Amino acid sequence: MASLPPPSFVIETERFLLRPMVRSDASAALETWIEDAIAAEMLNTRPRKWSMEEQIEYFAKYETKQTNCLLGLFPRGQKEPIGLFIVKLQPEESIMLVTHLLGDTQWRGRGASREASIGIFEYFFNKLDYKKAKANVQPSNRSMMWLLFNGGWRLEARLNKHLCLKSSGVRADILVFGIMSDEWRASKDSAKTVSKRRAIPRADSDGSRARNLDGNADGGHPPGISRSS
Repeated sequence: MASLPPPSFVIETERFLLRPMVRSDASAALETWIEDAIAAEMLNTRPRKWSMEEQIEYFAKYETKQTNCLLGLFPRGQKEPIGLFIVKLQPEESIMLVTHLLGDTQWRGRGASREASIGIFEYFFNKLDYKKAKANVQPSNRSMMWLLFNGGWRLEARLNKHLCLKSSGVRADILVFGIMSDEWRASKDSAKTVSKRRAIPRADSDGSRARNLDGNADGGHPPGISRSS
């Protein structure tokens, strides 16, 4: 059986700190996050301003949830986060579901998600003894599938019409990926620097844009591991 993290903890990487978000982290700097079309798609919502009041309400939901960690991704020396990770824990089964949103567009394409993910897996796999991680991705998100496959993850299932997209009402498939802790340790170096693409499944023929979703139909929190960074 894996352990739950303490209410307050910090994960450190070379460039970033990750820690639980609290209500006082609400900031005007985050208000534009879901005005961006890509982020709105990841959140399964319409593009709009993310008000301070909404942020406070959202962060507060996680303050009493021991098994759901909402972690802010903070560049060292910076007060505002550039993204969020949600780690849903099942300590009895030693399994975690990892989802992510990189809200600050200036950090996309700079390896932030990859570096932060390594820090998260080192903490939850090596310190808290979780044995497996899962991630859910839409079939059209080829960039994320590439990162997962090249990081040692395997495709475990396809959930047919599992998610209702709020923007259109269309139901979308979800691909379930997984990796065991020992497999991740063996592939960690290749996850840091992926030099060669492996074959990945073709995207759906409907031409829908890539999203990362955690399979929840209510769109109630940032779903999926973030787009390629």
